[in-house]
Amino acid sequence: MSVKKEVSGKSIFLKDSQYVTIVELGRDDITVSLSTGKITLWFGRRASESLIRDVIFGISSIDSSLTLEQEILCDYKNIGKYENMGYVLTSYAKTRGCYRVVFNIPFYKKVAMAHFVRSVVEQLREKDIRKTLLWDGSPEKINFIYNKLKNLEGWEIKRIEYKDKEEKVLL
Repeated sequence: MSVKKEVSGKSIFLKDSQYVTIVELGRDDITVSLSTGKITLWFGRRASESLIRDVIFGISSIDSSLTLEQEILCDYKNIGKYENMGYVLTSYAKTRGCYRVVFNIPFYKKVAMAHFVRSVVEQLREKDIRKTLLWDGSPEKINFIYNKLKNLEGWEIKRIEYKDKEEKVLL
């Protein structure tokens, strides 16, 4: 039996002696899936810029050490433009008429996150998008992000998965 317990205004997910491993929350136009190794963000075409901003900046306020790897096709002269927006260049290679550039978008740089939000809005004009952030999460960090995002309009828990506290080793 799963229980959501409120302690000092903070929700803790409990299931007997098990730890939460995945919490998926959101609404019809945005889903945030939190696990101990990654955060998966899904943005639907109807997601508003303000809601996207609330989610990205909300996650950043809990764990600003996150980075997102982003691949961009652009002219060589535009690489500096992205760096000026807070993106961190990790690699680039010349390809058919342009450059394939890989940047890290650090969640501790507000200017980089603001530009990322605008780029998500632009991409949503064509299709829904999914972004994956790798992180060193924990059940506590999952809980903190849940608490940060739970008050957004229309948000609800979509799915919770648990893992036994003790792992069994087969010989």
